[in-house]
Amino acid sequence: MTLSRPARLLASIATLGFLVSLVFPVPASAQPAEDPYLVELQQRAVQQSLATERTWEVLLHYTRPWKGGIKSRIDDPAFFLAPGGRSEPQLELLATLAQMFKTPDRDGAYLACRFPARFAWLTSRLGIDPARLPEYRCSERDKALAAVEGRSAVLVFPVGHINSPASMFGHTLIRIDGSSKSSLISYAGNYAAVTTDTNGFVYAWKGIFGGYKGLYSLMPYYVKVKEYNDLEHRDMWEYPLNLSPDEVKAMLNHLWELQNITSSYYFLDENCSYNLLFLIEAARPSLQLTKRTGLLVLPTQTIDIALHSGILELPRYRPSQGTRIRHLGSFLDDAGRQTSWRLAHGAASPDELGRLDKKQQIAAHDAAIEFLQVRLARRELSQEEFNQKYLKLLAQRSALGAAPEELYRIPEPARPESGHQSSRASLGAGLRRGEPYAALGFQLALHTLMDPDQGYIRGAQIKFLDTALDYRLPDDGMRLRSLHLVDILSLTERDLFFKPLSWKVSTGWDTELLRDGTDHLIYRLNTGGGVAGGSPFGGIWYGLGEVDVNLGTGLRGDAALGLGVSAGALEQLTPWWKLHLSASIFSFELGDQRTRIKLSLDQNLRLAQNDSLSLLYSRQFVNRHHVEDVSLLWNHYF
Repeated sequence: MTLSRPARLLASIATLGFLVSLVFPVPASAQPAEDPYLVELQQRAVQQSLATERTWEVLLHYTRPWKGGIKSRIDDPAFFLAPGGRSEPQLELLATLAQMFKTPDRDGAYLACRFPARFAWLTSRLGIDPARLPEYRCSERDKALAAVEGRSAVLVFPVGHINSPASMFGHTLIRIDGSSKSSLISYAGNYAAVTTDTNGFVYAWKGIFGGYKGLYSLMPYYVKVKEYNDLEHRDMWEYPLNLSPDEVKAMLNHLWELQNITSSYYFLDENCSYNLLFLIEAARPSLQLTKRTGLLVLPTQTIDIALHSGILELPRYRPSQGTRIRHLGSFLDDAGRQTSWRLAHGAASPDELGRLDKKQQIAAHDAAIEFLQVRLARRELSQEEFNQKYLKLLAQRSALGAAPEELYRIPEPARPESGHQSSRASLGAGLRRGEPYAALGFQLALHTLMDPDQGYIRGAQIKFLDTALDYRLPDDGMRLRSLHLVDILSLTERDLFFKPLSWKVSTGWDTELLRDGTDHLIYRLNTGGGVAGGSPFGGIWYGLGEVDVNLGTGLRGDAALGLGVSAGALEQLTPWWKLHLSASIFSFELGDQRTRIKLSLDQNLRLAQNDSLSLLYSRQFVNRHHVEDVSLLWNHYF
């Protein structure tokens, strides 16, 4: 029998559909069910191309990788209802619609309980009739979201915690506010890496290559304030989000469905700040914040992106407990600060207090009260001991009356978004051994000790892939001067109240003067620790003990192990002029035996937010040989 042309066409389509179904089987959850209303909804969703709309991309965290296609940034299978849903938006949408028609077997098992943001958007977009869906209850979700009572939201930026490589350059979270005037009973939406590593090198390695899992959470805001503001002594900036109550509800719904969902955490892009942008986009998908990010994403950059989108309002500065103690201590001399410390330990005598005027007594008592809370957080006191000392100090403080306003007027530092961008390119020239060279440099991320500190915490350094190239004039050609894979330095000031340790760890290649007086490129692993304190000029003075492991063909036995010390003074002479004077001495007794002494004077002049000028001088001695090097570099941050 001969088929007509339309019949042959239909048969061909059917055959093709059958073959496609064998190669790409449609999940059972996404197959058309017998319910005609579901079939109608799925057909309308396909016809309206809902799977390509921005809201669906945001709710599933779909992005378009540089190599093409589409893929969700979330890699947890529990987040998807369709096999292949991570890279097939339409399959995931059809599976979500199919789940709407599955009758739940218990309270909280229905789709709307697990994925309320998806459910709300599809219901609104397709005009779904709730009467034609199964009955359900979401007691746990309803109770939790009612407790949050979200009406407004705030983007919160705790500045870097200098002694923690996991948070040296800040963090972001979102505070959800209700009707209460106190933000401490609000809730916080947070995304963070699940890690207990404290070693800087281990953290950097795992963080760069996705060795950690990131987890969303919703918790009382006071818990995060206690962690960041009080325990870690991190100042906080709070940027109100220009969102309506309905938009805040949409954000909360999406945060709910992200709880207990993990994804690979990458320090340089898929981090706490980048993933929080999806929460803001869930409230207002038209913002397209995640599309404005580049290769690297830092907390300060996401703040800058959000500010330029118009979603953020002017911030409020919340100084940490450590900042408040140091500010109060600035009104006291050394003896007065000692008296305050003794007050917090219940050991100050009346004679000590009598040597202070009224303003100083108020400052000493207020600093002692703050520090007493720090001692409780450190578990130096039992709750009973704390209560006794705290009530005694409050009674003494009350007798002194009102405090001068200046005691609590803490100057605001530069805002986070005022800092330079995270990558840097350098161009300049120099002299080494009296011979000229052209210098090129590139740093993938993030901030060095000599970069302008505006928007960053001073004394902190994290560098990735910091590369320096020399072109020897006139015709020696280009050569690698140094390549630092990871370089982390934390110079944390010690004082009477806080006594943290400073530390460093770095690894990579450096050009070094060796025992025969020639330059060689060697591989180095350097680590150390020590102390740092404030200088009389407002800067940082430090001293470190270090271990230096060298590997290279220019070394006797191809290896060397040295012990040494380094010291330096880091001074911010003006808001735009920074100076670093340093010296080090190392003795290599294992392998290639030599003694190395190095003196250096580095200066950086801030020209603009993303431009600076560096003048570097060093003199190095190895046994009877020495080398001088001076260079001038223009740095552009991008």
